Amino acid sequence: MKSKASNIGFIFFGLIGILPFFAAFIYALLYSFGMVGAANSGFTTEFWVSIWQSGAFLRSLVYSTAVAGTSIIISVSLALWLTLKFRKELEVPFLSFAMYLPLAIPGIVAAFFTFQLLAKAGFFSRIAYAFGWITEARQFPDLVNDPYAIGIIATFISIVTPFFLLLFLNVYKNERVEELAQLSQSLGANKQQTVWRVSLPVLLNKTWTLIGLYFIFLLGAYEVPLILGQESPQMLSVLIIREIKQYDLSRLSEGYVVAVIYTVIVTTAAVLLFSRKNDVRHEG
Repeated sequence: MKSKASNIGFIFFGLIGILPFFAAFIYALLYSFGMVGAANSGFTTEFWVSIWQSGAFLRSLVYSTAVAGTSIIISVSLALWLTLKFRKELEVPFLSFAMYLPLAIPGIVAAFFTFQLLAKAGFFSRIAYAFGWITEARQFPDLVNDPYAIGIIATFISIVTPFFLLLFLNVYKNERVEELAQLSQSLGANKQQTVWRVSLPVLLNKTWTLIGLYFIFLLGAYEVPLILGQESPQMLSVLIIREIKQYDLSRLSEGYVVAVIYTVIVTTAAVLLFSRKNDVRHEG
């Protein structure tokens, strides 16, 4: 009976999750080769050649990877530091509740909030003007829509750090890292050795899959880069939507080329991530 219920659940998952994704991917693939679409007349590789020659996709991929990677590294490092340094303080009921609040804020709201804080006419700019540090708004540094994606990274960190902080606190408790640390110190390890050889390896070993998945998620984020990003290069999701929604129907297929390449990259990364997880589990 249980096996039958599992099979039915898998069928529903395939119909609702896998089948629409597969159908959309096939449609995008056909569109990218000019085989469907009002402005297309037949099979061609011209759109693929155009995308590679322009270099827009590669620039966007490198830019997106750098932004997502920087955001994940800073967020994970900050969450690990807070977990190991202020674990007991964070167990206070008020702080425990407060850590959940950022998780309830949509990305577009967080981006708008960051824009209001960091823009040249924003809150911090007005404070700088009030203290006489600047005499006009244009003197305030570019912190949104800037080439270094400072606004995007700051917003990602504010959203991602609370999630990993809660995750690490939960793993720390469930894996009894405190007892392992005490055991290592009783065997002669100092505090630094305990942190680097016991606490951090346990926390990262139990969460590296989620860290990888969150990196993939940030790689394809849309609302935050749309509001806080610059015109060029753009993050991948913004580039895809821009290409697909342009008025020139003869170039619409280029957007589907980018979408296909991005889908293949993300799907391959996810498969490798879970394959690696299963290999580690079997080895264990």
